[in-house]
Amino acid sequence: MDKIKFLINMIVAFFMYPFNKNKFKNRDIWLIGGHAGDIYNDNSKFFYEYMLENHKDIEVYWVVNKDSKVYGKIPGKKLVRGSVENYLYYYNAKAIIFSHAPSADIAPLNFVVPVLNRFHKKTVKVYLNHGTISFKKRKAMDGRFKNIIDDLLKSYNIATASSDFEKDVMVNDWGMSEDNVYVVGNARYDNLPTVKNGSATGCSRAKTRDILYTPTWRDWIKFNEGKFTDSEYFKNIMDFLNDKNLNKILDEKDINIKFYLHHLMHEFIDDIRENITGSRIIFLDKGVVLADEIKSSAANITDYSSVAIDFLYMNRPILFYQFDVEKYKEEIDSYIDLDNELFGSIAYNKEEAVNKLIEIIENDFEILEDQKSERSKFFRYNDNKNCDRIYECILSKINK
Repeated sequence: MDKIKFLINMIVAFFMYPFNKNKFKNRDIWLIGGHAGDIYNDNSKFFYEYMLENHKDIEVYWVVNKDSKVYGKIPGKKLVRGSVENYLYYYNAKAIIFSHAPSADIAPLNFVVPVLNRFHKKTVKVYLNHGTISFKKRKAMDGRFKNIIDDLLKSYNIATASSDFEKDVMVNDWGMSEDNVYVVGNARYDNLPTVKNGSATGCSRAKTRDILYTPTWRDWIKFNEGKFTDSEYFKNIMDFLNDKNLNKILDEKDINIKFYLHHLMHEFIDDIRENITGSRIIFLDKGVVLADEIKSSAANITDYSSVAIDFLYMNRPILFYQFDVEKYKEEIDSYIDLDNELFGSIAYNKEEAVNKLIEIIENDFEILEDQKSERSKFFRYNDNKNCDRIYECILSKINK
């Protein structure tokens, strides 16, 4: 139903377009969005707020779903995703900035509609990504659309990267033009404390001693007809969070584990919440500003989430709890070699995970030496000026 509504609205906007030229003449409009209009988070959020604060001469709009829970929390001017107004502003935008894809975040389906897709070619397209390329190899959620998605990636005028490692993946694995990938840093890292003197040996202490747990999603579970509570994913997470020794140390040290289930798995959150026995597990809402939780947490537990890279940036401890690593390599795979290139502490079962997390707590959240040495591989900059570089990059493309 939404697709039909979007198509009607984009056609209406197309016919309105020539009659609104004077209205949009000489206006510098940039549209920004992310997470298909549902969540206000990640690189797009921080670049949007940077623009609101630092470049008031540019008309910046956030594209959001009308029924999004975060609609009222978003500052500045908003456009309802898929509305006639959304498409009309898109047709007159100088730049669109997104974390996933133009169709998901900015103008639903427009790039695939003949004649109307000329507007996709007209505007400067800026891909910020929603996290650092690391533990998930890119693949189409539906294999039938692989070629379309490949062509879409190649159409982007700017793709931002944090390191030569990330640029190499974009160019040599994704097939993007080397001239269009810029190592300027991730916008969301401007929100994080820089490491002292920019060195690998420095660290940034968190405001709390709480630990952020961010298991990522599994498409073979989400799209499976089997019961979620029968899955290996559910059982391993529950065994870990309900471990008596772990909960004892959390109580003794006055530490909470803040649990954030990936937004694509959030439909299962109640199955986990209802089976928790400890009092130290705090469940974070789908719409929470995850970057704030990252910034305030002393350590990270994850399996394959790029949130680990944020903690690497801050030089804070990371525990990889990878109970299904062989299955993950088979289904998804990783740009980082999970057998030989992983940093931080690593656990493959509940006992190892509990023992290594207790060790991190007992060591007062000091990081391992191999984690320090890996930092330079993923970050060229350590100066909180990533948004400045992204802005200048976009401006140069527009002025061309």
